[in-house]
Amino acid sequence: MAKRKFYAVVKGRQPGIYNEWFGNDGAEAQVKGIDQAVFKGFASFADAEAWYRERAGRAPQRIPQNVDLTPVSLAIDPQKALDEGKVVLFSDGGSDGNPGPGGYGVVLRSGSEMRELTGGFARTTNNRMELMGVITGLQALSQPSKVVVYSDSAYVINGMHKGWAERWSKNGWRTTTGPVKNPDLWQQLLELAQGHTIEWVQVPGHAGVKDNERCDRLAVQAAHQPNLPIDQGYRD
Repeated sequence: MAKRKFYAVVKGRQPGIYNEWFGNDGAEAQVKGIDQAVFKGFASFADAEAWYRERAGRAPQRIPQNVDLTPVSLAIDPQKALDEGKVVLFSDGGSDGNPGPGGYGVVLRSGSEMRELTGGFARTTNNRMELMGVITGLQALSQPSKVVVYSDSAYVINGMHKGWAERWSKNGWRTTTGPVKNPDLWQQLLELAQGHTIEWVQVPGHAGVKDNERCDRLAVQAAHQPNLPIDQGYRD
């Protein structure tokens, strides 16, 4: 059995990820005495972060100081993509609670130009904001383009890269287990994608990828803005 080195605390005194259990800076101090505390131990930071995102609907704002965040190698290098004349689209999204107030952030690059796009809703979900980020980025393109989309959402990347969304659409937005969630946004994304040649790349979260980190900050800021609009497509 792998030794647990990281502890994800979703409900506690200071939610986040810890690499110690005991001590004032450990996970135990965050959950001891907390009614219905939510936490779990993991062998790797990546697994702890993925579980935290799933349960909390957002990226952890507190991570261990000694976690190695050296930039990782991506399947398609963003600079190489830009040099080849492609548009580079980084996107992230999340919600404060799942559901809860949510936001998305986009960094869009073409040649030497860069744009940042962001927005939020009063009540939505993590996955809806992940989808909205990519949709917003593609909507900003004024002409058919070769695009590389980078996201840390396996939900979005697999849905498009593996053809899941297209199959769901052909099946009337149903699977063998029931209705597909967020069909309104998946339909928008499929229609937008038809106008471009797109490569889909999954990015590990909190791995030192500059534009992905920037998107995360934009999404968090957007989710905490006052007077957020209603997400008309969200259903409890």
